[in-house]
Amino acid sequence: MKEYKITDFNKIAIIQTAFLGDVALALYLAQTIKYLHLSSHLYFVTTPLASPLASVAKAIDTVVTYDKRGLQSGFKGIKRIANYLNELGIECILAPHRSLRTTLLTFLSKPNFSVGFDKNAFSFIFSKRIKYIKNIHEISRNALLLNAFNDLPAFDDKNKVELDFAIEDEIFIDNLLNKYNLINRKIIALAPGSIWLTKRWPSNYYSDLYKQLIKKDIAVILIGSNQDYQLCNEIAGESNAINLAGLLTLPQTLLILSNCDLVVTNDSAPTHFAGLVSTPTITIFGPTSPSFGFSPIGPKDIILVNDSLKCHPCHIHGSNKCPLNTHECMKSITTEMVLNKINEVIF
Repeated sequence: MKEYKITDFNKIAIIQTAFLGDVALALYLAQTIKYLHLSSHLYFVTTPLASPLASVAKAIDTVVTYDKRGLQSGFKGIKRIANYLNELGIECILAPHRSLRTTLLTFLSKPNFSVGFDKNAFSFIFSKRIKYIKNIHEISRNALLLNAFNDLPAFDDKNKVELDFAIEDEIFIDNLLNKYNLINRKIIALAPGSIWLTKRWPSNYYSDLYKQLIKKDIAVILIGSNQDYQLCNEIAGESNAINLAGLLTLPQTLLILSNCDLVVTNDSAPTHFAGLVSTPTITIFGPTSPSFGFSPIGPKDIILVNDSLKCHPCHIHGSNKCPLNTHECMKSITTEMVLNKINEVIF
């Protein structure tokens, strides 16, 4: 097989249509590709939900929205997007997402060269297969795909992702900060949601933490999706709480987090959002493990996990019910433990 340099290709695409956290971490790969090949036109194929997130990464020239569960679902949808990528003249595709859908989309797009992991479904389809390594960070794991190219210069796979926000979003967040009198105050964001119920630190623990922080005259905001709005209301338990769940776009979420001193969250997308804007996090792990490769990477980030339990970890993603009906992995991490770590970070 012919050997290639990354600079042999002008039109390069990354396909990542998994969860929001996966997309956030794939932006580091985009940043690295742009560093290695500044004049390339970089496409990023992702879901309608994640497209606004990808759109603020300066390294990405074009976001291609693939509605895999809606208008473009099924094989016909794959073929439609593949034809579009082919019409765009995509020469090279990198596929960090290991789904069969991604592999088929790559194949049907007919690039000159494609790279995926050996763990991908139907991985023989790729021009080059890279060994999937489990116990390294996802950012570094994605960067392994670049080993498919010859003569790469040295690079840091965790270089800060450069972001570019619309002026309208910046004005919106400035107005929000003024509206809630958040200027020149210490701000902590709580992000209590997760689509997997076992990955959620108990809501009564978050509620206790909220009350303790308010007593310290710390401004507390609550963030999340539409589905988290009621949860956040229950946690705050007061009508004047700053509950922004479901009220912000993803770019606006990044901007509000950039104005926070700290984010307290579960092992979920907000920890990676905070990482993109260099805001420290306290990330609480329950059924999952930092060793899976999805831990925060900032110098001030703190991980809380009870890895002394024999049942830990129990699931790569988490689940909606504890297999032992105890949820001890989360319940054993107390409010006091989190408060002590908060004091380390911002006081």
